[in-house]
Amino acid sequence: MEQILAKKAAQRHRGSVLNTVKMFSNIVAKTEEELKRDPGSSTYVEPKYDKNSSDYGRPPPGSKTERRGIKAGVHVCREVLFLMEKIDESAEGSPPHKYVAFGRLFYIYALYSDKLVGMLLRARKYGLVTFDGEMLYQGQDDSKLIVMMMPIEEIRERLKPSGDPKNCITLLQHENPL
Repeated sequence: MEQILAKKAAQRHRGSVLNTVKMFSNIVAKTEEELKRDPGSSTYVEPKYDKNSSDYGRPPPGSKTERRGIKAGVHVCREVLFLMEKIDESAEGSPPHKYVAFGRLFYIYALYSDKLVGMLLRARKYGLVTFDGEMLYQGQDDSKLIVMMMPIEEIRERLKPSGDPKNCITLLQHENPL
């Protein structure tokens, strides 16, 4: 009887030793993988990125970063729409090509936000406005015209958040009535 108990105890001990060895092997493997991604490590391997990949420049799906990006996209969409409303309110001319001088818009929009140029660049990216040059500077470009490319009603209807952190705004296709 004592021999049987001793044999079973040895088997349990051997099993717990094997489990401990497996656990430490897993920890070592995990640590080695982390060190390969750590630029301060001597085993660092520089990652190769495929710029044509569909996930390039995007946060991992389901991550907090993706959720923050989507939330920021909704905010940017609202801010662009707000900018377009302010341009429409203060612009001259007739729809769809109403216009306002950058200097005038700068002083109007400064009451609401300090992001005017960034929002104008975003609005131009999506074809909502047009203006000359790559960038606008206060003082130097005050006389440049910011021209709306579509009526505000159409912008309200078509401008939506995309739910994509990389391209946060989408401009829905205009429906052509037959």
